[in-house]
Amino acid sequence: GSLGFPRILGSPMPSPRIAHRVVRTKNKHSRAVLKDETVIIRLARNLSRTEEQDHIRDLLRRMTRIVLEERTKILINPFQSLLNGSSRATIELATGKKIVFTLEAGDRSKAKRTKEGWHITIGPRCRRKALHRFLWKLVSISEQERVERVVHILNRDLLRVRIRGVRIGFASTQWGSCSPKGVIMLNAALLVLPERYLRYIIIHELSHRIRADHSPAFWKVVERAMPGYEKARRELLDYRLPTV
Repeated sequence: GSLGFPRILGSPMPSPRIAHRVVRTKNKHSRAVLKDETVIIRLARNLSRTEEQDHIRDLLRRMTRIVLEERTKILINPFQSLLNGSSRATIELATGKKIVFTLEAGDRSKAKRTKEGWHITIGPRCRRKALHRFLWKLVSISEQERVERVVHILNRDLLRVRIRGVRIGFASTQWGSCSPKGVIMLNAALLVLPERYLRYIIIHELSHRIRADHSPAFWKVVERAMPGYEKARRELLDYRLPTV
């Protein structure tokens, strides 16, 4: 089925054209960032008109090259049909587990577990980004206990470091992290990729409890725990996280 809620679900997927906008700042240096498929050029202060045009041209050329390179990668976007208006979709995880999501309009946004997955009510003020994050959150909740077990088993068998917790959540810029206090964060997007990538990121983050940097000594720790880790690390570069 299809939900006729363009006001709720927001605008269609961005076009291949690379949009940009210019912002004048009080910064010493000009820079560019990518936000929601738009290149934002932040110009430095006290530039002449000619200098502004030169900075815009150079930064846009550089960012265009980066964006086009990213677009050659495999976009992880299991919720595309739901974000485009579908009222039902089945997401298959790397383990083979299937989670069915059903959507309907309602007075407020909420979710209820079902035997198959999740039934989601979308409130009138829910926008596309909020829905996207909510869907990833529900996947994280569904897999939290299993992933925690995987982390503790790998830690027990391979590294034996002290950790304070395991969290799953979506991030658009990193696959995982390890806080100074020992909390391991894993990107929910890993759950729809082959399991070897989740294993690699877990070992990577656990290894940071031994070496907090990315020095040669750190990579030796990773290598001891996961011989041949370079293959998984290299293959992850072929994937692109969605902007949420």
